[in-house]
Amino acid sequence: MQRKVRVAASSDGVLPEDMLRHILVRLPAKALCLFRSVSRSWRSLLSDPLFVAAHKSRHPGPLIVTCTSDLFQRGGTIEILDLAGHVVKRIAPIMKDARLERTRHLDLICVSRNEHRPTRHVINPATGDTFALPGRRAKEHAHVEHFFPVSFDFGQVGSTGEYKAIRCVSIDYSDSESSPMLCEVITLNDGRHARWRGKQGPPAPVTSYGNKSVVINGVVYFLVDFLKLNKLIKFSGDHVKPGSMVLFNLETEEWMGIVQGPLPVRTGSCSYFSLHMELSLLCLDGFLVMAHNCEDCSLDLWFLMDTEKSLWNKRYSIDDQNGNLFVQPLEILSDGRMVLSAPGLLRLYDPIAETYIDFEMRNSTFVGTYTGSLLSSESTFTSEAERCTICGCYGTLETSEPYALCEDCTLDQTLLVLQRLKDRGELGTLSGMTSCQ
Repeated sequence: MQRKVRVAASSDGVLPEDMLRHILVRLPAKALCLFRSVSRSWRSLLSDPLFVAAHKSRHPGPLIVTCTSDLFQRGGTIEILDLAGHVVKRIAPIMKDARLERTRHLDLICVSRNEHRPTRHVINPATGDTFALPGRRAKEHAHVEHFFPVSFDFGQVGSTGEYKAIRCVSIDYSDSESSPMLCEVITLNDGRHARWRGKQGPPAPVTSYGNKSVVINGVVYFLVDFLKLNKLIKFSGDHVKPGSMVLFNLETEEWMGIVQGPLPVRTGSCSYFSLHMELSLLCLDGFLVMAHNCEDCSLDLWFLMDTEKSLWNKRYSIDDQNGNLFVQPLEILSDGRMVLSAPGLLRLYDPIAETYIDFEMRNSTFVGTYTGSLLSSESTFTSEAERCTICGCYGTLETSEPYALCEDCTLDQTLLVLQRLKDRGELGTLSGMTSCQ
């Protein structure tokens, strides 16, 4: 039975509820987010799961996520844009110097901080809730002396709806071809119990650069770090060639082997370094896509048609003479147009007419897509999670009654105490006492 949300009786001088729903469902999310403050009854209506589902069906999106940066200010602002370049919502992340991670076809987004202590936060744009991923390694890897996170991605398991993140870790300083790697997985829905779990390492080393991994239907595709592969070598008995990928199943948490890239890519005449910088992995129209952005040439989009046979089809070849040298495809719309991200621009590309419509994106250096509903009030990870007393993020926290602190705030407070001790001249005494013990 459909749940009714009482807004107002017809005798109140307003529209009947059914008519009001019929009107509001046609309005954009930006206006409806503002209308929530009209009254409690309007907030109840606009947060009703049935209304949210109806609105999302009528406005399928996608929305564009950008992280703006200012050279003269610390931090970044997350902006949710429609396809006309209009700002629908702004979010000020808790994290300082936030950078948008790869975000594709999800109702969550991930930001990171590029510092000596890598930190990642997962954000629900609809509610503003933030989940801080723990930095501590899995207990299975507690004995590892050198621990360097190399590659990261996160996605959703279709069968369970769970959100999981995966990181591949290097445990060796060297660039040796046989440099070992580890793998760790975490389930965000575990809330305060969320921990990294140690898994078997990838069958071949994965790259550490951005845009080299993507999650599609619960499978993570990592581009192999073939800069180390100056010749054909073997990892776990498989031949690895330039343009190859290793696959990881988020549901079973197991590696699925190696898939070779398109034949022209793996047999081309480009240097290994040039080819490595020119390749990226995308999800377009539900397919895994390898984008080959050839310098002074074109942007070739190869669609994987058969995983087992490594069969690819080059569906698009976009001329780079129209400001597309650093372009990144984001989405293929129902009318066939393609959404492209270029430095400072959001571009709508018509591949048939070969025309562009450009919208300015101010200081936007990190771009992704968002397919959730900004009207949703459902929480993904807060039901079982604790909240940091200082920054308000959810996650696995260090509890010291009456406070609960996330790892970032714990470290920040420790550094603050040490700085105060140093300013008061007591740090040297403390260090001396520690060294004598």
